[in-house]
Amino acid sequence: MCLPIKHHDGQIVGVLQLLNKFEAPKFTAEDEDFLMKLSGHMAMALENARLHREIVEKQRLEKEMALAREIQHSLLPESPPVVPGYEIAVMNEPCFEVGGDYYDFLHLGPQTLLLVIADVEGKGVSSALVMSNLQATLRALVMHLHSLEVLALSLNEMIYLDTKNQKYLSCFLGLVDTRRNGLHYINAGHVPPLLINADSGEYRLLDKGGVPIGLFPKSEYERGSVDLIPGDILVCCTDGIYEAMDINDDEYGTERLAKCVSSNSHKSAQAIVDAVLKEVNEFSKGGIHVDDRC
Repeated sequence: MCLPIKHHDGQIVGVLQLLNKFEAPKFTAEDEDFLMKLSGHMAMALENARLHREIVEKQRLEKEMALAREIQHSLLPESPPVVPGYEIAVMNEPCFEVGGDYYDFLHLGPQTLLLVIADVEGKGVSSALVMSNLQATLRALVMHLHSLEVLALSLNEMIYLDTKNQKYLSCFLGLVDTRRNGLHYINAGHVPPLLINADSGEYRLLDKGGVPIGLFPKSEYERGSVDLIPGDILVCCTDGIYEAMDINDDEYGTERLAKCVSSNSHKSAQAIVDAVLKEVNEFSKGGIHVDDRC
């Protein structure tokens, strides 16, 4: 005799089979009634076992994601470097446990600092893996390449080959000459950083460069250069800042960012960063667009 094991909502979750009855050659209605009552308890036991298995798997994934978050955090600088004549502050907030936003500061000499900010397409684990690959690739390349154009070209080729054109990233490479107070840069498809004059509040977009990294093979990149005047504020960020949306789907945008930085230009670098983050969070409260913010 075979009877279905039914969940309380009527869904069949198994089959109960009874064989070789000893006392009588045939099964009776009483046997069937007994088994139907028993199947209800069995369905409950099966459901509890399934839920327990899901909880255990969820806990395992949560532990792995927590470890991944710690590892990714360790790939980023613990604090901004101390550079005479400059003040640097950083904020990084992934929207999930791990994210694709990346920043770094690499000393290429006693008076040369390479600052990097990048945003891997997408979010979550896959973007985090590409981000870690970017960090390793970049640090390997700067040991041998000090030309921004060659650095961007080599980085593009290696990321393109590694990701098989399945992932790409936007990137801003800025080479700061602290002796001459100059900035050479390449913007590889990244949201343009703002260079803001603290006195006038006017700003310029640093947009010279080329296409995103890893999108096309053998891409060429153009270098841009600007002079840094005492009091200037350089703002590099990912699109999680620019594209933060309010409840009406309006973006935070360039103008709001420039205005917020200018109105706080008398404060320290960290205070400016904190002020921007506070304003972006208040602006996007109730909005549905969620992204990593750096």
